[in-house]
Amino acid sequence: PRPTPHPRPHSLRTCTPRWPRIPFTRSRASMPFRLTLHYEEGASDKYYQLSMKLPKKWVSGYVSKVTDYFVECYNGKYKDNALDPKKIHAENAGGSKFHADDIVEVAFIHKEHVYIKNGAPPRNEAKRLEEKENDPTLLTCQNYGCQYRYREEDNDAKACWHHKKGPVFWNGYKYWACCSDRKAYDWNDFMKVPGCVCGPHTTEKPKGAELISPTIIAARQAEAEETARASVPKLNDINNYTEKTMASKPKPKPKPKEVLPDGCARCVHQSCKKLYEIAKNHEKACKYHSGHAVFHDGAKYWSCCTENRKTYDWDAFEKIPKCCIGYHWDGSGSNPNPGK
Repeated sequence: PRPTPHPRPHSLRTCTPRWPRIPFTRSRASMPFRLTLHYEEGASDKYYQLSMKLPKKWVSGYVSKVTDYFVECYNGKYKDNALDPKKIHAENAGGSKFHADDIVEVAFIHKEHVYIKNGAPPRNEAKRLEEKENDPTLLTCQNYGCQYRYREEDNDAKACWHHKKGPVFWNGYKYWACCSDRKAYDWNDFMKVPGCVCGPHTTEKPKGAELISPTIIAARQAEAEETARASVPKLNDINNYTEKTMASKPKPKPKPKEVLPDGCARCVHQSCKKLYEIAKNHEKACKYHSGHAVFHDGAKYWSCCTENRKTYDWDAFEKIPKCCIGYHWDGSGSNPNPGK
């Protein structure tokens, strides 16, 4: 008669276990860590079940230690159907796969049923990336826009796509000086701009491609002006210096007052500033922002509205819907819109 495969417990037949998934902790270290492993691939007469009480050293070790031991036991019983430890992986009852380098006490729970499946274990890409970032034997490419970690034996003439000139940061824009038509506001979008030249990776910083941005130009002009001021003879008496400066400085002309038609006034509300007839003013005449305009790092928004309405384009900023409705106000007397 054909052997009956091991029936899964009722709580394991669904993808979501009914018990809380509590990892093995040091407070339970005195208890033996038990697992039941099943192999139910292929012919049913080759099914295999192994109940294990893990040694303490294995609990803090890799999952691959458990699966390798299972394969050793299975191959000892079914030599004609031997398993390759590199071509099998472990799954829980819900079908979640475990990496070979996962830690046993984190991946499994005490008395859990684990199923051995055909197929190589999945790659732990997050761990591979972390190891690569911390690998001291890897070199970092210094080409503009690359920063790739590489080994010299893997380097060649077509290994690196990078930018010929350095980055420019101006008025909220971020772009490469050699690709000025590919401007971005977001840093991630800026770093995704593909390189324009191909060549080998290098650990030497680019020479002869100095970044000349408007900010650097302004800083150099300020430095030159400071040098010029330092060469001017200094006045010993600060009072004489003040009098001479004030005398040479022209007095500002008063701003001419706007002449308005009779019965009209100019609204002082932010984003309104309209000319209106006083007699026709009413409680829904004016749509405006109660806060003030904010310009920061290239972004434009109103302080009274949520920052989700930030924009970098002036036309889009002008089109942001007003948040308040009320009377027009020319700034004289009390505000007819209290609390707004």
